[in-house]
Amino acid sequence: MAKTNLIAGLDIGSGKITAVAAVIDNETNTLRVTAGKSVPCEGLKGGMVSDIRETSAGVLAAVNYLEEAAGKDLSALYVAVRGEHLESFTNHGTYNISRMDKEITPDDIEQAVLNARSIPIKNDNEIISVVPQGFTIDRQRGRTNPEGMEGSLLEVDVHITTGLTSGLNNLNKAITRPGLRVDGMFYGLICLADSVLSQEEKDIGAMLIDLGGETISIGIYVDGALRFSKDLPYGCDLITRDIAYALHTPRGDAQAIKEKYGIAFPSFLDDEADIPVPSLDGKSVHNVKKSFLLDIIQPRVQDLFDQVKECVEKSGFGDLAAVGILTGGGSLLPGITEQCSQSLGLKEVRRGGVQRDIISAEEEFFEPQYSTAVSLAAYAAKRDLLDAGQKTAPTKSPILKFFKMLKNSDLFGG
Repeated sequence: MAKTNLIAGLDIGSGKITAVAAVIDNETNTLRVTAGKSVPCEGLKGGMVSDIRETSAGVLAAVNYLEEAAGKDLSALYVAVRGEHLESFTNHGTYNISRMDKEITPDDIEQAVLNARSIPIKNDNEIISVVPQGFTIDRQRGRTNPEGMEGSLLEVDVHITTGLTSGLNNLNKAITRPGLRVDGMFYGLICLADSVLSQEEKDIGAMLIDLGGETISIGIYVDGALRFSKDLPYGCDLITRDIAYALHTPRGDAQAIKEKYGIAFPSFLDDEADIPVPSLDGKSVHNVKKSFLLDIIQPRVQDLFDQVKECVEKSGFGDLAAVGILTGGGSLLPGITEQCSQSLGLKEVRRGGVQRDIISAEEEFFEPQYSTAVSLAAYAAKRDLLDAGQKTAPTKSPILKFFKMLKNSDLFGG
């Protein structure tokens, strides 16, 4: 296979795989998305593999499409994971610097991070990512990059995410079964935050909510660092289920009705037009008013955000988030940002996609449903660009050494 610079990002979701292909331009350090597609996959439920054969077929279909659309073979394949099996927590690490010069080196930073991640975890779990939150030198907090400073005691707080080993292994098996190779697995929420949130939002306090079909991922950033993350085991497919049940219509038709006519907040009810609803047997059609559909959708959306609110209140960081950012397919529902603001008590809530200065792509790839897959590709591209820089830049470059250390300590989730 000829060597290419085409990478793929696979967002392993609920009943589907969203995939994008992107090309790294090493000269300009930019990423260009060349193709993307959502592929239905009945072998996935809540981000976990329920049928390896079905999942393998879905992954292969997605990869084949990407390669055909891009006109070249993939050079690397990365996977974003999500699901209830993920657990996150914060830990503290220290490292004593006993050398005479006391100048902190990348090796010292790496050792502090390694000490922070050396914590007992469940036997059936493994670490997916370790994200440094901030460093302390001789009890003086607030350092983001301590390299080159002097001190005797280096401390670091890290945000650790673990996942169920069997679940991750089953996903890896499903992908490698048709002969593919996984070059890295990442926690999708961390990838999203890197591309969807601005640094100002991370600094002031931001709550990122990824509204998936069977999962909702929540991340809270305060003072520029990830302080809390959690995946809830339910999502916007519940809205579709409620519509199907209340209107006595097939799930596929309920999904289409939700996407075409659905609203989540009363102020978006602009008319009372009749909505055609196919019967369960497909032999007849009846009509309902748009207000009736609102009465089905709004209580479920309120319930979902109530679950989010309960989760963030338990975290202790909920009151520190000044803004809310919704992404994922569920964020496209008209009125959902208004309902989120009302339910969570946030003064500002926006719908978030990948920032436009991060990638170049056709308009469709800036839509929220592609956010995780595109963010994953951008996240992984940082690693490849870093590797390329290490091959061409002087080996004594302190910034390259620092970022290499962070990469090796799983700052980038791998």
